[in-house]
Amino acid sequence: MLLPRLYFLKADEQLLIEDFTQRFLVNGPTFFFARPLLKITRRNASTLGPTGYARIRNLLTGELRNERGPGLYFLGANEEVVKNLTAIPLKRNQYTKIIDQRTAVIRMVRGETLIYLEPNEELLGTIEEGINIDDDTAVLVRTVETGQLQLITDRQVFFPQANQKIEALWKPILLKQNQYVKLIDKSTGAVRVVRGECRFYREPTEELLGDIQEGVNVDEHTAVLIRNTESAQLELITTPQVFIPSATQEVVRLRQRILLEDHEAVVVKDKLGQYQIRRGTDPERAFFLEPYAQLVEFCWSSGVHKAKRNLTFTHLDVRPKFMSYEFEVRTQDNVELVLAITLFWQIMHIEAMIRTTDDATGDVCSHARSSIIQAVSQTTLERFLSSFNDLVREAVLNPNDAFYQTRGVQIHATEVRSIACKDPETQRILMEIIQETTNRLNQLQKQESSNEVQLRQLEGNIAAEQLKGQLLVLRQEHAKTEATTQGEAEAIRVKAFLDGLGEQLSSEDKLFLFNLLRKQDAIAALSTGTAQLYFTPADVNLSIEARPLSGGVPLQGVESGSR
Repeated sequence: MLLPRLYFLKADEQLLIEDFTQRFLVNGPTFFFARPLLKITRRNASTLGPTGYARIRNLLTGELRNERGPGLYFLGANEEVVKNLTAIPLKRNQYTKIIDQRTAVIRMVRGETLIYLEPNEELLGTIEEGINIDDDTAVLVRTVETGQLQLITDRQVFFPQANQKIEALWKPILLKQNQYVKLIDKSTGAVRVVRGECRFYREPTEELLGDIQEGVNVDEHTAVLIRNTESAQLELITTPQVFIPSATQEVVRLRQRILLEDHEAVVVKDKLGQYQIRRGTDPERAFFLEPYAQLVEFCWSSGVHKAKRNLTFTHLDVRPKFMSYEFEVRTQDNVELVLAITLFWQIMHIEAMIRTTDDATGDVCSHARSSIIQAVSQTTLERFLSSFNDLVREAVLNPNDAFYQTRGVQIHATEVRSIACKDPETQRILMEIIQETTNRLNQLQKQESSNEVQLRQLEGNIAAEQLKGQLLVLRQEHAKTEATTQGEAEAIRVKAFLDGLGEQLSSEDKLFLFNLLRKQDAIAALSTGTAQLYFTPADVNLSIEARPLSGGVPLQGVESGSR
């Protein structure tokens, strides 16, 4: 005989009792008498924390349900725990989207809160931060159902609704003074222009048509060429301003005022293809090109061989100028030479030039080469070397040649810069001849210099002797003058002396006294010098007197002469 069993259950325990037809539960705290033949399972209640919850499935219906904490929970007789979950926390300014997989309905949940996902829900994406919309940030959102775009610019912490999708974050467009930008509406194709100074957001359907542009400063030296996009007409804006095009205008290019010097000229091609020549000597030497006009660009040959047309320019220089050219010629005795010349030429008539040639330098050099080749071919090397400058000048400056005149240019002068033989051996022989000639000229020059020096020396000696003769004559004349002067003075003194002796003395006595005094002067002059002169007593009329000495002895043996 089977006896019933007694079960004591605590508060967190339960019994799962199964008989032949059903299942039922007994939750504690309690006790339970179980009949025999019952299958009894003891199980504990589950504990859920403050943020925990359990996903539970009904085994009979398959339905899912959540059991939230905090607390204990007991499973039903036909339930099982699918999994234990934790609530998702959302902070302030956070949000997330949740989709119901059974209905496809999306809902948006924003913080602060805890998210307990329903059995058929799951997160659609991740947890996002709300967007701070301020003066520097806007949000472009799209409505999922309609595809409509909307720009949110109001200050807020923006949380999109369940049916909204954030497309982008936009920054405002800042335009400084004199800046502008063009925008095109992609839905209508309309274009608008916004100019600074301002701060703005473009519309959701607009996009920038190019970058931010600076307004064009139009002044006396700068103009702007614009095109009307509706009529395709060009217009030149020259009024001083900061020009900003309208929505139907586009800037084609800037045009600088063309300033011409006195020696410059340009050729302008107008919209009808006609040429106009503007010169620096015109009253309007500074001008802007008209909308459909353009400067004619010239492309001339350059280099010493004029082999390539790579000299491009628009401004013609009408002053005389030099041009170098090098080419080959052949003499009558079949010697090939490389001839380098310099042409001094000038543009005289621009109209004739643009009408007859598109390469003035190439034409001038080609014709000059042809003329020189013909002239050189008719002379030998020796004759050519003796008069090459004259030959080249006559060939190029032929007064009967109208070639240069028809092309609007004039050759003022030409000269040969260098001559070289194309064949190295011939060049060596030519250099020897030139060296011999040079040596001969040097010797002649040296002899001429020596002769000139000698001639100068002779001329100098002759000039010196002539000056000496003139000096002697001058000294002689001075001596005569001086003697005459002294004689006259002496005669005056003698006459004065003789007259001073009075009338009592005769002329002979006066002369005797004069001569006597002159002798005395001569002796006085001799006595003061170092010269020695002997006189006899008769010459000086000297007498010697014998006087006794202090001892009473007379002097004897004294020479009667005076030294």
